[in-house]
Amino acid sequence: MNKVNFLFGIHNHQPVGNFGFVIEEAYERSYKPFIETLEKFPNVKMAIHFTGWLLDELAKRYPDYIKKVKGLVEKGQLEIFTGGFYEPIIPVIPEEDRVGQIKKLSERIEELFGTKPRGMWLAERVWEPQIAKSLALAGVEYVVVDDSHFKNAGHYEDELTGYYVTEEEGYTLKVFPISKKLRYLIPFENVEDTISFLKTFATSDGKNALVMFDDGEKFGVWPGTYDQVYTKKWLEEFFGAIEKNSSWLNSVSFSEYVDTHSAMGRTYLPISSYSEMMEWALPTRARANFESLIENLKKSNAYESMEMFLKGGIWRTFLAKYTESNLMHKKVLYIHDMIKKMNVKNAEILNEYWQGQCNDPYWHGVFGGLYLPHLRAAVYNHLIKAEMMIDSAKIGKVEVLDYDKDGLDEIVLKNDKIEVIVDPDYGGRVLEIDLRDKGYNLINSLTRRYEVYHELMPKAITNEQLEKLGKAKTIHDVILTKEEGLQRYLHTDWYERFSFMDHFFGDNATLDGYASSVYPEQGDFVNQPYEMIDKYTVLRHGHVWIGSDWIPVDVRKTFKIDGNLLRVYYTIKNASDRKISLWFGSEMTINLMSGESDDRYFDWGQKHRASYTGEFESKKVEVVSEYEKVHVEIETGQITKYWMYPIYTISYSEAGFEKVYQGTSLTPMWRFNLGKGEEQNFEITLKF
Repeated sequence: MNKVNFLFGIHNHQPVGNFGFVIEEAYERSYKPFIETLEKFPNVKMAIHFTGWLLDELAKRYPDYIKKVKGLVEKGQLEIFTGGFYEPIIPVIPEEDRVGQIKKLSERIEELFGTKPRGMWLAERVWEPQIAKSLALAGVEYVVVDDSHFKNAGHYEDELTGYYVTEEEGYTLKVFPISKKLRYLIPFENVEDTISFLKTFATSDGKNALVMFDDGEKFGVWPGTYDQVYTKKWLEEFFGAIEKNSSWLNSVSFSEYVDTHSAMGRTYLPISSYSEMMEWALPTRARANFESLIENLKKSNAYESMEMFLKGGIWRTFLAKYTESNLMHKKVLYIHDMIKKMNVKNAEILNEYWQGQCNDPYWHGVFGGLYLPHLRAAVYNHLIKAEMMIDSAKIGKVEVLDYDKDGLDEIVLKNDKIEVIVDPDYGGRVLEIDLRDKGYNLINSLTRRYEVYHELMPKAITNEQLEKLGKAKTIHDVILTKEEGLQRYLHTDWYERFSFMDHFFGDNATLDGYASSVYPEQGDFVNQPYEMIDKYTVLRHGHVWIGSDWIPVDVRKTFKIDGNLLRVYYTIKNASDRKISLWFGSEMTINLMSGESDDRYFDWGQKHRASYTGEFESKKVEVVSEYEKVHVEIETGQITKYWMYPIYTISYSEAGFEKVYQGTSLTPMWRFNLGKGEEQNFEITLKF
């Protein structure tokens, strides 16, 4: 009888800093019922992977669950996979961290389950050839990646029925291809469709193996799947079908297959991830055209034959596409350099640092990721704490270095209370304001960008409408929205959102236009380069459009930190030979993590939530987040007019379209006249 091997695995993950209620929901709707269902079918063998942070949370919250998993491991029914403990994108972190994170999870697995893992789950299946050496050094024998990796290397579908061997600098690693077809069948289509597909690969020698390894959350957490998988008992039916067809369908662990079957050959995989990720990673314009190409190929029935020759972007493109992602990544590298220079071995410091490498906030596709401020805040929290533990800078410190790795220098000012990063090359802006003892980046916002998926908003349906369909759908096939009318929040910024951005307004500027980023900017300062005068001061010889003339104006700003104070000194000079009238504003972006909470507010004699839109006058503004224990006083030394509005983005995730509060824009502004060569001085002080 013809036979085929089926290697099944799930990957369970929650990002560092995710809400407790999310973990509880995932446990009740996926992690727990999945294992309880598997226990009923002792002849079904499979693999499971938990990211380290989630594993620790589960061990703390649900020790009986860990015992159940351990019991299945001891019976030989479950094989535990390792990976980066805090689920980093392995290729983009230093090699010491790759090896360290994998070894940390492997040791934790041995401690909890009494077994040494041989296989590894690769976060987001982001592969670059050099990591084969890192994985081997960490004790990994085999890893699962997507079939798209192999197809991009020139392998056809009928060549993906086992594992291959690859190497880097002579360090070998076995690599298994995950079947995209099975990822889309399980658990969304009828069980018999999966069984029929597997049977087409059965052969007389019984060597063929097909792999399905995907997110555990698709079994209960993804929209519509709990009803499909558990209420309607899809998973029971699936496991039952595996046992029923055991005469030809061999349910086998990865370790058993490796020990009894040789590799299909040698391969060298190109830089890859799963096909959807490579689409998401493309720059927006290219992504739109790439998706259009794929749609046209599908319409002409040419896609399947051409798919292996189609390749989107690479994961690293997210670092170019989103400055906010790049800044978190470069903070990792900045701290890594400190760790290496000071030969840091302290486990507590390394754990804080490694938690800041958790991948979710660094990218965005059909998951919230970068668009979720609490996940970015968690990254900053751990990185700031790690840096503080290495370098408290009690007496104050100023560095000039290429912090963001763009080939141009930034200024880093820090003491034991505050860290400020100034970017002269783009508006002389401030990229980061860290309240070091709080582990809190006060800016941590996100620019409102056009995303290709915004075009799909008119097609979105609610969860209630999805339930009426009566069938679970993969998140790649259905478009959801959390609420109606989100189009009114859909704005696109023409500059990136950070702090101390220098605006010159025209008479026709209004708060409404400013808030929607369609106001008339009269100066060429916001996103243009300043020169670094010294380690504290930046200067731009720019222009302001007045009437029908382009008038030369200089803006000089100096940044100083003193204890718990950040002082920003402005000097604006009329460099023309005529008298001019100017309307100037210095925009700050402040993220209090929630726009609608009463315990997060701006107070200038009356309290307003962070979602407030309006103008007011005051000498001092207090900014408070009671939950994070953040309290900032902003003073200008005089009664000053302010514009204020919330920054909302519209993102798309597995839960649908939603608006997300990304911070509050607060702009003190001044109107004044300057004669030939005259200067006007302002000071903005932030007291933490």
